[in-house]
Amino acid sequence: MTNFRNLNSIDCEFSPGFNLLTGENGAGKTSLLEAIYFLGNLKSFRSQTHHDLIAQNQACAVVRASVSAENASFFMAVERCKERVRLKVDLEDIQSAGAFVAHLPVLSLHAQSDDLILGGPEFRRKFLDRTAFYLFPEFATIFSQFSRVLKQRNAALKNGQSTLAWDGLFIQYSTLLTEQRLAALDYIAAILPGVLLSLSPYLLLQVEYHQGFRAQGSLADSLARHAARERELGQTLSGPHRADLILSVNGFGVKSTASRGQIKIILLALYLSVAGVWRDVSNKNAILLFDDFISELDNRHASLLWDFLSHFGHQAFFSATDRNPLAHPFDAKFSLSAGKITSML
Repeated sequence: MTNFRNLNSIDCEFSPGFNLLTGENGAGKTSLLEAIYFLGNLKSFRSQTHHDLIAQNQACAVVRASVSAENASFFMAVERCKERVRLKVDLEDIQSAGAFVAHLPVLSLHAQSDDLILGGPEFRRKFLDRTAFYLFPEFATIFSQFSRVLKQRNAALKNGQSTLAWDGLFIQYSTLLTEQRLAALDYIAAILPGVLLSLSPYLLLQVEYHQGFRAQGSLADSLARHAARERELGQTLSGPHRADLILSVNGFGVKSTASRGQIKIILLALYLSVAGVWRDVSNKNAILLFDDFISELDNRHASLLWDFLSHFGHQAFFSATDRNPLAHPFDAKFSLSAGKITSML
């Protein structure tokens, strides 16, 4: 990492197992995790603008890594400047963001992760879509085509034009997108109960997909029913862009009944289930990032999580302050101070 937030020049080799990052607040622990996340997502988990990622008075930030996968080893690099981005895998320039991030699945649990449960439907749609992205090679194309048709249909509505030219394609790509989302959810549902049982045996989580219109009738029926309202508002009111995941625990809505501790466990179960699905179905091991997340669990649930992760087989990174250390036999430990990193083990 070079000029990434407060990380001026970092060069480090991590363990394929458990890595602990320690240091005082502001030392650079979260920035280092953010850099790994950025390499696998081309966005931050704590900022909406890439300008925040570039160190003050610098033109560009660079993150480079050598990656050892199941059947191959390769080099990845991203240079993020204020007006442009450059992507490379080995010696090849990559033009597509999707083709680049497909090389490195990264999952992160951090302070804003609660949005998956407490935030709006868009967070849960993104969660499901990202799951599907690494499962189905055609998903990115289907999602892109759906987004294009939705944009064109909305433009027609805003301009007072007929949507007839777009309705057939909209229904076609909506159907394909919904099918892949449901297939991804089926994979998650198959592994989720076992993961949750390992983390909290007394929680029963149900996840249902709301397709973005009434269950009774078809999408075509819904579009016809809301035609006048759509013309009035200038936007499409039915379809996958209005979909949501409905989460309930022990028969009650998670938002209204789950405690803060239960929400943390549910988040863990959902993210770890996705990591398990990617590994089992697509043979892709995700990098797991825990930014000061474990310290929010009580001792019992923390112990259950450590036991689960020790058998999970994924590379993982954990951050903790010197004043709130994590008690676990890590494979590698690193200390950060003023944007510099030092290996401790």
